Amino acid sequence: MGRQPCCDKQGVKRGPWTAEEDKKLISFILTHGRCCWRAVPKLAGLLRCGKSCRLRWTNYLCPDLKRGLLSTAEEQLVIDLHAKLGNRWSKIAAKLPGRTDNKIKNHWNTHIKKKLIKMGIDPATHQPLANCKASTSQSTDTAESTKSSDTRDEQGVKEGRRRDMALPIDSSEQSNWLESGNKASGQDHEQLVNWLSETDLPMDEPWLNFTSTNDDALCTVEEPLPWDGATDWLLDYQDGSNF
Repeated sequence: MGRQPCCDKQGVKRGPWTAEEDKKLISFILTHGRCCWRAVPKLAGLLRCGKSCRLRWTNYLCPDLKRGLLSTAEEQLVIDLHAKLGNRWSKIAAKLPGRTDNKIKNHWNTHIKKKLIKMGIDPATHQPLANCKASTSQSTDTAESTKSSDTRDEQGVKEGRRRDMALPIDSSEQSNWLESGNKASGQDHEQLVNWLSETDLPMDEPWLNFTSTNDDALCTVEEPLPWDGATDWLLDYQDGSNF
């Protein structure tokens, strides 16, 4: 669970603070001292958020605040602390009495950063800009070379998979496959011949009577032949066995 809000945001005044609100907040804190900021608006008679009261006091109304821009000594101290602590403005402000973290951050972004860039110093690393650019370009080249090598490796893996999946059939494999097919068709042909030799066919059929001397009689048979429509599979089989 996250932290609960300091107020319910209902009936809370927003916008710039008035002089009357500043007087109420100053008189309350000077009389009672600092306490829980969530309770300050209700105790001081303000229709403000507790966070707004804290920021108003810390950044504007506190008597210990130093007004104006940072001095040269303060700027150098901020630069040294920033090189060690980075953007931890609250810890930097603890080393500068009378200066708030918000004031130091604004002064850094508005003035100090621009001065460092003009001096040829990188504000983030506090190193000369030439070295930073060289290291940046080197890191960019390294990243590009790594990316290109990874791309080549992926392409090589894909090509290897394609070669493994689609290998050409050798001539020996093709000959073995054809021989096995011929053997199977030869066995089926032998079975058909054996069946025809073992089956007793009726000899009184007119198409089996070869005693007639009239050649046309053999060719003109009025009755339907027994194999009409029933032996098409045999012709198809014989045609297929020739392959």
